[in-house]
Amino acid sequence: METKWLKDFLVLSELGNFRLAALQRNVSQPAFSRRIQALEAWIESPLIDRSSRPSQLTAAGRLFLPVAQKIIDTVKAGKADVKTQFLQEKEKIRFSTLGTIAQIFMPVWLRSLQPFTDVDQFVVNTEYVGFASHFSALEHSDVDFFIGYLDPRIKMRQDETLFPSLLLGKESLVPVCASHKNGEPRWWLQDKQTESISCLHTFPDNSPWPIKFHMETKYSDLDFKSVYNSSTGTTLKAMAIEGFGMAWLPRTLVAKELKSGQLVRAAERADDILVEIRIFRCLNNNEHRVAHFWNALRKQANLESKNSQARIAHDSAA
Repeated sequence: METKWLKDFLVLSELGNFRLAALQRNVSQPAFSRRIQALEAWIESPLIDRSSRPSQLTAAGRLFLPVAQKIIDTVKAGKADVKTQFLQEKEKIRFSTLGTIAQIFMPVWLRSLQPFTDVDQFVVNTEYVGFASHFSALEHSDVDFFIGYLDPRIKMRQDETLFPSLLLGKESLVPVCASHKNGEPRWWLQDKQTESISCLHTFPDNSPWPIKFHMETKYSDLDFKSVYNSSTGTTLKAMAIEGFGMAWLPRTLVAKELKSGQLVRAAERADDILVEIRIFRCLNNNEHRVAHFWNALRKQANLESKNSQARIAHDSAA
């Protein structure tokens, strides 16, 4: 059974004339008649009394008429729902990022973009592990953008011509831990201690947390024992407060706890890791919504650059 047969039947039941119904359905009368016959064969009962002028519905036709109308209405409604949901999904901007960036950076950042874009639907995925998986998701258009912490001292392995990036902001990762009762930190990295240091990170290659390089270069003589790992900074912070280990966490995330004494520094300020918050796209994804959003980011970046230069010029003149 085909839905066009049902539409033919509904038009014929209204007009009572095969020729006029065929014209309205934009098919030849013989083709229209064959389609009505095909519907009757499927129903296994005659639906049209062809002996009367105008033609009338048979008893079976009268029973089937509301059924046919309901089927057509259901199909139309289903099509409209799917189309609406598809269009809404196409309008969304999809990000992959770390849980910490999603929590402490993206809400304020997205609000700052409102003067530059009318996009108001976003999907944020924090389930990817490692740079490789984030860039693979970009390349296969599973996400539209990746936002990550980047240590500018570490050369990215990805093709910069295929994966261009924009600077969104800067952050510092602060080494923190809980303190003893006397207020002293439980671990102090400058002590060059011989015992293992409980650490709330694991350090796989290509990790989106740019900590491994820092530890392997500056603290190669220390023994770090990984006791817990999460891509979400609030979870790492909670574990650090409970004394499970030390961690490098974004300054904006731990500023309140450092001030209250819930957390203390595990090293000097010079050991903070200065990182860039960058957003990447893949040029293979040339959908209009992605290009439009990227252009909005560039406009915002250009405006902020001009404002920064103006402030520097004003300060110099003063």
